[in-house]
Amino acid sequence: MRSTTLLAVSAALTTTFSLGFALALTPARPATVEIVVPGSVIQAIEGIDIGPDGMIYGTSIHAQAVYRIDPDTGFVTVAVPSPYGESDDVAVGPKGTPVEGLLAWTAQTTGEIRIQRPGGMPEVLMADVPRVNPIAFNKDGRLFTAQSGAGENALWELDVIGNEPPRLVAKNKGRLNGFGFGPDGRLYAPHFGTNELFAIDVDTGVFDVIAEGVGTTAATKADANGDVWNVDYMTGDLWVTDIQTGGSRIYANFPPPLDNLVIDKNGIMYLADLAVSGITGFDPKTMKSWTVTAGSFTVPLGMALTTLNGEESILITDPFGYRFLDPQTAQITREPEMWSLGGSSSAAANQDYIVTTYTNYSAVRKIDRKTNEVVYLSRDIMAPRGVVLTGNGDAIIADADGGRLVRLVGEHFEDVATGLEEPVALLLESDNSVLVTEVGTGTISRVNLSTGQRKNLVSGLVNPLGLAMLPDGRVVVVEPARGSVTAIDLLTDERTVLAQGLPISLDHHHLPKNTPLGIAVDSAGAIFVSCGGDNSIVKITLNEG
Repeated sequence: MRSTTLLAVSAALTTTFSLGFALALTPARPATVEIVVPGSVIQAIEGIDIGPDGMIYGTSIHAQAVYRIDPDTGFVTVAVPSPYGESDDVAVGPKGTPVEGLLAWTAQTTGEIRIQRPGGMPEVLMADVPRVNPIAFNKDGRLFTAQSGAGENALWELDVIGNEPPRLVAKNKGRLNGFGFGPDGRLYAPHFGTNELFAIDVDTGVFDVIAEGVGTTAATKADANGDVWNVDYMTGDLWVTDIQTGGSRIYANFPPPLDNLVIDKNGIMYLADLAVSGITGFDPKTMKSWTVTAGSFTVPLGMALTTLNGEESILITDPFGYRFLDPQTAQITREPEMWSLGGSSSAAANQDYIVTTYTNYSAVRKIDRKTNEVVYLSRDIMAPRGVVLTGNGDAIIADADGGRLVRLVGEHFEDVATGLEEPVALLLESDNSVLVTEVGTGTISRVNLSTGQRKNLVSGLVNPLGLAMLPDGRVVVVEPARGSVTAIDLLTDERTVLAQGLPISLDHHHLPKNTPLGIAVDSAGAIFVSCGGDNSIVKITLNEG
């Protein structure tokens, strides 16, 4: 099979990221900037494998990167950077084979299988493979991958060394997810979307169901004894199936969602916790678990000031569920099940409801805060972005592609204003007016919610994606292209750069370029900013005088 080399990237160069960043303040030093939630190099880890070098290799569709993680120290480097590292699952060529140390990964969204030979550059091994998902080498270095939810759910064998075309092993056998080979040479896989596990003979294409009732399984791996382990994506349960008796039981439990697992030669397991971009180690012999890499978010996005349990709190949206930040202690709270129901990029809240929008799925959700149930879901707006709630509970939503603001009344939308240039961030001034950033023109406008009339207030901004208001009436705006937060007096147009060099750009993420960015001001006037570039949260405190 012929591979196509991806241009303009040297795979021989491994990128190492620092969690710190350079801050540049205006000469007058109008503000102090501090990190209140530490960042993480890993962002949304999904598939994982262990290479012959003993390192863990992990993937991210969101950050479009393949990571290399030292399981002993937790030190992380980027083996394949964005955008070439877009990956859902990864496999590393086993020791003693012609493919030793070769990286292979599935670029699910692009529909490609990519490889990187030791000391080489990323290449496209196979193109036009929609929804390609799991990938694994067997002990002899043969490579297998599968499409999940497209392409008749085909299972393929790929020739990495020669020029043989892809071999179709089987199709229409069901969706597969994270899989791996056992000591008997069979491929063990979850029947994704069911509670079954498969053992697959990759030479004959025969699929045998070896277990049922083992949860909503996302990944399956066999240990050196042949016992089969799988993780329940929804509950975080770790199951084991005795390959001799066929009996299955829950062995341990971890916070969901668990996307994948890998087992090293000593039987130590490593589990990928997608929602917090972390890896957990687990020894099934001693039942001890530990954190290999820690995180707090998949990617922190939009923010809104609200309350939690009667105390002031900052709602932070995330593709795998919103969470709350205590502005006094910086403690983060994740509510149960919200990782699956609260996927969001912008949100607004009152005492009764949270209304979220999500750029990736064009979703608008209304969630009852007392029951944590979704009481309304719509995909009628193609590009929902910022959202605010009026005093009577109506949601005002920016439709970036439609160039309009809409009001959610009951279960239908009404146009509030049209003719806007890519509206994104919203800030409620009163029940009769909102401020809106128009990314298409780099402006901030005031829109009358009764008449739909708009008035331009600020111009000359670059991709303004976040908006909040200070106690003195100035607005603060986030501009990712400049890495800056700027305070603007709407009456005089006087501008003060409060911070620069913040890692707020989402350019390397698999998100729309006009995804809202988080900024919120608490009751004491402190400014909080979500930094999706490294998953940190910073606090900006205005200096007196």
